[in-house]
Amino acid sequence: MHFLENTEDDAHAKAKKELSMPSIFSRMQRVVLTGLCSSALLISPVVSSSACTSFVVTAKDDSRVYGRTMEFGFETESTVSLIPRNYKITSAGTLEDGKEWEGTSWTSKYAVIGMDIRGEQTAIVDGVNEAGLAAGALYFPGFAKYSEATSGGADGELAPINFLVWVLSQFETVEEVKEAVKSVKLVNIEFKVLGEIPPLHFTIHDRSGKSIVIEPVDDGLKIYDNELGVMTNSPQFEWHMTNLRNYVNLTPINTAAKKFPEGELSPLGQGSGMLGVPGDVTPPSRFVRVTTYVNSAEVKDTSKENLNVAGHILNNFDIPKGFARDSDPDAGADDGPDYTQWSVMADLNEATYYVRALDAMNFNSVTFDDFDVNGTEATSLKPMVSDPFSNLADLAK
Repeated sequence: MHFLENTEDDAHAKAKKELSMPSIFSRMQRVVLTGLCSSALLISPVVSSSACTSFVVTAKDDSRVYGRTMEFGFETESTVSLIPRNYKITSAGTLEDGKEWEGTSWTSKYAVIGMDIRGEQTAIVDGVNEAGLAAGALYFPGFAKYSEATSGGADGELAPINFLVWVLSQFETVEEVKEAVKSVKLVNIEFKVLGEIPPLHFTIHDRSGKSIVIEPVDDGLKIYDNELGVMTNSPQFEWHMTNLRNYVNLTPINTAAKKFPEGELSPLGQGSGMLGVPGDVTPPSRFVRVTTYVNSAEVKDTSKENLNVAGHILNNFDIPKGFARDSDPDAGADDGPDYTQWSVMADLNEATYYVRALDAMNFNSVTFDDFDVNGTEATSLKPMVSDPFSNLADLAK
């Protein structure tokens, strides 16, 4: 069979015109072609990876909702940390020789709500502040490069696990963060709770719509403007952006029927325009897939409506335990299968945080009205697991 041309009937043409979306990557093409057009050969050891995925969706009123999943191979036992204003924080950890270390100290300007690791309140790996700045720390194994720490600690030195609380507690906008990171460096300090120097890179978003990615590399902290607002794990952000060029054909518009001299063939079912979207949970595939969801989802009027959109997108990156397993049969408990520990959303305009725990089906909200933002102590809330299978008739009584 020889397919002569791609034809469209009137209904298909009308739908295409209404959506004005010949490709979900129309914006991405502009981003990539303005500077991310080359890639380097990546040769690195096989590394285990926490399969985190993050994104931002924007409503018609220019409000924004940030969403993120957190995957790990062991229980992170995360709680919701509440950091007040004017709270003294010191970056701390362990040197490679086992000695205790302290680096930069600062006082919080903004109150922060975020997810921590095992109840360590300043070990925030995701969160939002009262100014509507949201940020996430995502695993970056095999590529994160940190500076050598000064044995006695030095001003401007931050342990990787404290970088996010440093950002969220002090800054309101992405531009402020970009300027401030010029004066700090991330150093090779172990997070004692995990027994490792966590390899991390960071995604940061503000209310105005600006987003950046910050990655620790050989020559310091590299900052990328991130117009797409999406992020996953290794390799480098620049590589992911270049890889997207392999998928510029993707569109939410169904492929039209193909005519040929002997007849016509139509696609089987809905979604043919997205044929080729990778479905596995590797970081490159998730980066492509989350980009397709964010750029094809129906634009809602407000952030409140977009919370539902973000929730549906997050559902597509929810990994059940056992789906991604370590190849080493002798792997210990801390090298178990990657699975979704929790999912979060942040309404940047309302500065409200939403948390869905490991065994929950629904999100719980946390706001800055829920604690004393001028208090003297950081506090924690344990994510609640409500009955996800309640009887509808009982609820209606």
